Amino acid sequence: MADTRVQLEVEDWVRENWMQERFSSEFHRTRVKLSSGGVFDFDAVSTDRKIIASISTSSAKTSSGKYAVGKMMKLRSDMLFLLMVEKPAQKFLVLTEKSMYDACEKEKAGGRAPDGIEFILAEIPIELEAKLIKARAAASKEVSPQVLLEELPDEVMLEGAKAILPETVKDEFPNKS
Repeated sequence: MADTRVQLEVEDWVRENWMQERFSSEFHRTRVKLSSGGVFDFDAVSTDRKIIASISTSSAKTSSGKYAVGKMMKLRSDMLFLLMVEKPAQKFLVLTEKSMYDACEKEKAGGRAPDGIEFILAEIPIELEAKLIKARAAASKEVSPQVLLEELPDEVMLEGAKAILPETVKDEFPNKS
């Protein structure tokens, strides 16, 4: 299972350092009432509740270089909850990855993101960025098809090969028929 402690460490740093410096206010992870009557736990809420933000450490590309559709869907979900905040507040989506910031700005330019939410890019310390890259690589390796294939028992692999190329497998492994 992927270890998300590094992402939480980065979120904490953004909330407790970068946002406090940028907005001259303290921020906390806080539950906020929504206009629909429910509540949502936001990553950063100013003490006076005039600024509410979600923080994302995601990249806009997967490890194989494809567009990170699932991560973008998560951000869309965060935007929905930001729009549903009951009381007026400045609403931000704080991104730590330039590729995701660019993708969000492109969505906004194409009319596919709400006007009431501002995207901002938070620069994180290089040592935190290095830890994030390492954690992302480990998580990617955990779900890569090659790793999954390597973990399959030989019998399963052999049966799969027989189904695809039965004569070749029978010739090479005559005792396994």
